[in-house]
Amino acid sequence: MTIKSIKNTLVNTMTYSVSAIVVIVFLAIDINIDNWIDKEFDSALTNKANYLKTLVKVTNPSQSQVEFDFADEFMPEFSLPADGEYFQLWQDGKEFERSDSLLKFKDASLIKPAQALNTTEFYNITLPDGRSGRALVSTFTPQIPQDEDKDKLANLMPMQLTLAVSKEELSNILIIIDTSMALGLVAMIVLMRLLMMKVIDAGLRPLNELNQQLKSANIKDDLTPFSVDDDEFIEIEPIKNELNRFTRLNQQHLLNEKRITADIAHELKTPISELINLSEMHIRYPNDVRISTTYKQDVLSISLKMKNIVSKLLLLQQAAAGALSIAPQTVNLRASIEQIIKEQLNKHPSAQHRLIIQDELTTATIKLDAFSIHCILSNLIDNALFYSPDDSEVFIRLKPEQTPGLSVCIEIENQLTANLSDEDLEKLTMPLYQLETSRSNPDRHGLGLSIVDKIAKANNFDFSFNKTSKHSLVFSLNLPIINNQKNSRRTRPTAKSSG
Repeated sequence: MTIKSIKNTLVNTMTYSVSAIVVIVFLAIDINIDNWIDKEFDSALTNKANYLKTLVKVTNPSQSQVEFDFADEFMPEFSLPADGEYFQLWQDGKEFERSDSLLKFKDASLIKPAQALNTTEFYNITLPDGRSGRALVSTFTPQIPQDEDKDKLANLMPMQLTLAVSKEELSNILIIIDTSMALGLVAMIVLMRLLMMKVIDAGLRPLNELNQQLKSANIKDDLTPFSVDDDEFIEIEPIKNELNRFTRLNQQHLLNEKRITADIAHELKTPISELINLSEMHIRYPNDVRISTTYKQDVLSISLKMKNIVSKLLLLQQAAAGALSIAPQTVNLRASIEQIIKEQLNKHPSAQHRLIIQDELTTATIKLDAFSIHCILSNLIDNALFYSPDDSEVFIRLKPEQTPGLSVCIEIENQLTANLSDEDLEKLTMPLYQLETSRSNPDRHGLGLSIVDKIAKANNFDFSFNKTSKHSLVFSLNLPIINNQKNSRRTRPTAKSSG
């Protein structure tokens, strides 16, 4: 995979785009200048030809005689022995006059194309001396004195003038102009590219600063929030904020990982120590009936406790990693809750009397993963029974949620034995986090709500909790409705569970 540079891409793209625009502008200017110079050249040639035509006059009207009153001293360019200009006059197909510059070219003659009267045409030609030139050919009537009757001179033969001058000087000027503009164009493009590189370097400097800060950052240390020295940029601000947020989250994850590792070691250390101590005592006093009688049962009990911890940790890891096997099937929600209540009787003998089901559903079944909903509700009900006073009631509410898409809401509300702070609420779903009331209980490991949270996310359930009063906590779980069959068994809102 080729790694591209933002700087090079921007510089090249801007260079190509601006260069294309500049080239088009320069070409338009160059073409206009060339056309203007050519037009001015032809205009000067026309003016000179018109002047020469004014020198052709009728001197003897009765005999239609014409003379060309030309003086070399006023127009020396037509008498130069070299690099001069040329003209030639014809009347009735015969040469009437030629410039002195043509005398050295006796056999040479300027072009004399057939042409209508009072018309003028331009031609690119090669001059008699070999230079490239431009010729003006004009057919006209000689100038008639104003007091003469023009009708009497109707048979006056028209004249044809060919004026030829060199274009080499003009061509040289155009070449110089074109070369200068081409060099200027190249220089402008180079300067623009250098300027754009400077501008883009300045624009990318905040990103380079962030990059340098990222290179020197160590997530294990206390990081200073990422920032740039200059004023805040609209484009850089969200990147900086997201980097700071990402860093904080990763630092928090690292701290959580360290805490979880330490907590796991602590949770497993206790039963391992018990096994070691029990085994040492049994080895040291093999005949002590007090030890040997209960040794096997004690080892089994401690091993099952360790298995319970490891199983919960594996379940938590599978749910967090998305490796939990989810197989949706039709589940009768009310029947599942009643089955869970029966299972809780071993831990909480008073569960049958304390748990109150308030069923407001008009549906009997929903489609979801049976293991997931059983695991979630088991942990929530167990948690509610353990963290509430022994004689208090725990409410399990089943009700339709009034939100788009229709869903079933399960609420489990219990009283609290101690007030929970906001900090405690934020940490309830953290793995191995335990309240002070459960730290002394060897059967509580702080994994239940973490497992509930991860399994709910894996199933796209909406799981939340909050205090409804100072000593009351409610857990909410929203489930999607798949089947809207009518419930065949209606329950009074406050009927106690039959267990």
